[in-house]
Amino acid sequence: KKAKDLNHFRRACYITSSARDAWSIIIDKYKLTNKNIEILLPAYIGWSANEGSGIFDSVKNSKVKFNFYKLDRSLKIDFEDLKSKVSSSSIVLLVHYFGFPDVNYYQIANYLTNNKIQFVEDCAHAWISDIIGGICGRLSVYTFYSLHKLLPLESGGMLVENNPTSITPNFESYSNIVYDYYSIFDIRRKNYTYLSNKLKEIKKITLLHPELKEGICPQTLPIILNENNRDNVYFEMNNAGFGLVSLYHTMVNEIQSLEYNNTLYISKNIINFPIHQDIDFKDIDEMIVKFKEIINA
Repeated sequence: KKAKDLNHFRRACYITSSARDAWSIIIDKYKLTNKNIEILLPAYIGWSANEGSGIFDSVKNSKVKFNFYKLDRSLKIDFEDLKSKVSSSSIVLLVHYFGFPDVNYYQIANYLTNNKIQFVEDCAHAWISDIIGGICGRLSVYTFYSLHKLLPLESGGMLVENNPTSITPNFESYSNIVYDYYSIFDIRRKNYTYLSNKLKEIKKITLLHPELKEGICPQTLPIILNENNRDNVYFEMNNAGFGLVSLYHTMVNEIQSLEYNNTLYISKNIINFPIHQDIDFKDIDEMIVKFKEIINA
C-alpha cells in the first residue's frame, strides 16, 4: 500500500518577483472578504532610500488600517501588548527576523488560532528554517519568502498557502530553483556557531541570539554594539572588504516615537555579520581580527 491523497500536507506555492509582491497579494486576498481589516505589524520595520520598506510599502499601498505591536530589545514579541491590540478584524504579521522565530512563536500562534484571529508569517529571512528546519511557516494560512536573501539570486519571492482546500490555476506546486538546501542549512549553522563563539569573547557587544536552537537556519548573525558607533563600524568593516549589513538602520517614520524605544535603540546599534554558504572559518577568523581592531577590543 502507498499514500494516495494528493492534497495531504500539500502546500500551494506561487513564485513572485519579490517577498513584497507576495505580501501585497496576501493583503488583497484578505481585503476581498473584509474591507475593514486592520494589519497589526511588529514595531521593527526598516526603510532605505534605495529600497523603501518591503513590509510597510505593501501595507500603505493597500490603503488598509494598520497598527504596531511592541518588541523588546532582543526583538521578542511583547505578547501582552499584542493581545491588547488584536481584534476580530486584525491580520497579524509575525516576522521571523534573521531566520529566528519568536521564542513564544507556538504560544502566540495558538492564541491567535484559538481566538479566530488571522495571521501571516513573514519568512523572508526564514525560508530554510521552514523548509529544512520545519520550525516556522506552517501554522498560518499564508506564508511568504524572499529567495534572494538566502540564495545567490538577484531577486525572487514566494507565496505559500498552507493546507489549501483546492489548488487554484494561479498557483504552482513546485519551484524551479534547484539547490542543495540541506547543505546550505548545515553550512550556515556551522558558520553561525563558529562566529558566535568568537564573538562571545568580546565584552563590548551583545548577541541577539547567543544560542542557535535546533532547526534554525540563520540569515545573518545580528549583534548590538554597546559602546562603538554603529555607522563607523559598518563603514570601516565594509571598506576592509567584509560585507556587514545593518538590518535595520532606519525605522519607518510611523515607528519614530518613544513608544517604541526598544526597537529604536536596536536600529541605532545593530549590525549583522555574514554567515552565508560562500564563506568558511578562515574568512570568519579574518573578519573577527579586523572587527576587534576597529572596536578596540
